Amino acid sequence: MNNNHLIDVLKLINRLQKEATIPTNASCTKPLLGDVNSFNTRPVTFYSCNNSLLTVNYYTDNTLNTSSVFRVEDINNSCVTVRLLAQEEGAYVATEEFATININCICAIRCLNDINLTI
Repeated sequence: MNNNHLIDVLKLINRLQKEATIPTNASCTKPLLGDVNSFNTRPVTFYSCNNSLLTVNYYTDNTLNTSSVFRVEDINNSCVTVRLLAQEEGAYVATEEFATININCICAIRCLNDINLTI
């Protein structure tokens, strides 16, 4: 399977996030996520070819947690490194947990509404 389109989408999301700022004076030279000019993250979910939502387990204070929402951090060849996002009080927050996912295991990407994360 050729995943060039998925890689291109992930690279675009990663580039936009890296170029995003929370400016005091918005500028045309700094692409921003969303239309409020205050977002720095486009959360994504991934689906395998059998339409299963990809989830990653992680521990916080000896408690098992599961995340299916991620922030793209890097793309290297056919792998994407993501930051796991947790949901607290209806909002996503950044964790200090990361995963590397083989893009060949992904058949679909769902982009969620842009958000601002403290990273």
